[in-house]
Amino acid sequence: MQPKFISIVGAGGKTTALRALARALTSRRVLATTTTHMFPVPPPDCCTFLMDPTPEELLLQLTLPGAVCAGRQAEGGKLCALSPALLTQAAAASDFVLCEADGAHRLPLKLHRADEPVLAPQTDLCLIIAGLSALGKPVRDVVHRYALCPDWAVNPEQLVGIPELLYCVRETAAACGLPPEKLRVLLNQADTPTLSAMAEPAVQALRADGLDCRIGSLHSDPNLLYRWIFSEA
Repeated sequence: MQPKFISIVGAGGKTTALRALARALTSRRVLATTTTHMFPVPPPDCCTFLMDPTPEELLLQLTLPGAVCAGRQAEGGKLCALSPALLTQAAAASDFVLCEADGAHRLPLKLHRADEPVLAPQTDLCLIIAGLSALGKPVRDVVHRYALCPDWAVNPEQLVGIPELLYCVRETAAACGLPPEKLRVLLNQADTPTLSAMAEPAVQALRADGLDCRIGSLHSDPNLLYRWIFSEA
């Protein structure tokens, strides 16, 4: 069965993933939104952008094919979450919902506070993104909230290798609180054959954990998520 409500968490390409799925689903009625904060996704990736919509405005737009990006106005030009009641209404009126469910300050990896991520109860599938551009760099430069790991708080110069990448992905999977069959992990930013080869041990380790994990590059292959989530569902 195809998932209807897809939450996107982690770091290293969440908004890129949302944009790619919105474009791929252009013939369907799609809501693109957030439960935390995100920058708007304007046309052409989404057909319509609604800031602080009334229920009538949002539900009317969701009668039409194409993605509608909607949320409440927040600081810095960002959107924040629709009210729970409106999200429930809009999700019921949509074929699919794409929802950013945490923030990473544009870094390729992140750790989570106790109140993160913010998964909507309607979530059918949670897509975890992790950015391979973090490999070889100090955790302080590439991991949002790196100090939540006690060892990294003491040693912020620790370089990110496969163990550190796995730590972030596994921490994210645990923070989601969902069974493995509702999780998928994309090790994104595999923009060179070298990065792909470096990440292969992480894929094998995560698959051994029971997680459906792949390596890819949303930059060079923006349709990979659509094929993975929908064409192969």
